[in-house]
Amino acid sequence: MNRKLMMPVLALVATSACAGLRDGTRSREAQSNPIEVLDVNGVSAASLSIESGGVLTFVNGDVQPHQIYSPDCPEMASTPLRPGETYALAVAAGPKVCHFQDLLAPLAATWSGTVEVQKPTHMLSDDFTGSE
Repeated sequence: MNRKLMMPVLALVATSACAGLRDGTRSREAQSNPIEVLDVNGVSAASLSIESGGVLTFVNGDVQPHQIYSPDCPEMASTPLRPGETYALAVAAGPKVCHFQDLLAPLAATWSGTVEVQKPTHMLSDDFTGSE
């Protein structure tokens, strides 16, 4: 990977990790807002879990462009991401499983994965309206 490109990506990932590790524990926000890095080896995690309504960020840490596509979850469709660009999206309510891939390399399994979207958390107001 290009050294000039690698440094901003590592800084972004390190900043996110440090923010989530305050007081020695990961915050709930860090767990619900994962970062998926696309680099020369593929995606950083082939399987992710996220809370309903959480924010998922894709970072292109590769020297090639990538474009995220999901046949299951239209909110995951990105424009082509040039090296160093990011794409953040709010994941629609689950429970559901979103399969995603790089539209510019659809047959490359290393740039594909799944995101398991959790069921929305219980809302106190649901107790009074009768909905779940």
